[in-house]
Amino acid sequence: MERFLERCDRIVRVVLAGLLGFITVGVFVQVCLRYLFSLSFLWGEELSLFAFVWCIFLGAAVAARHQMHFSLDILSHYLSGRAAAWQRLIIDLLILGFAVVMLAQGYTFSVLSVKRFSPALGISLVIPTLVIPLSGACMIVITMARLPRHLRRIRTGRDT
Repeated sequence: MERFLERCDRIVRVVLAGLLGFITVGVFVQVCLRYLFSLSFLWGEELSLFAFVWCIFLGAAVAARHQMHFSLDILSHYLSGRAAAWQRLIIDLLILGFAVVMLAQGYTFSVLSVKRFSPALGISLVIPTLVIPLSGACMIVITMARLPRHLRRIRTGRDT
């Protein structure tokens, strides 16, 4: 499972780098066209916005993989052994709960967006909103894979 998650993490990071590059180039071209030639193309702004939304939610999944989400850092310096494992377990359970909400509500939001279309591109809004349940599902898998490690650490008092 760990190798699978690592491979997925690498793929998502490459996608994120591509999206960030696309956003950077797209916004730069838009600014140059607008201020140098008084030209504007709305579909570029919309495409950059959709890419940004994908970056946010895919980045949330990567952050979950590397335990970069919500935590009480001040406590982690003072906790060790079972207490630290309890803290990580509670944090991961909170993230898991949030990810379940993201999956369920993101799916509902995506279904509602199927028949709505973006004004400039004319594409279905399911494309930019589909990343919400996708990110929630990734976060669920990532967090569920970590829970047994926390439980073993609570039971034994040390990393195994």
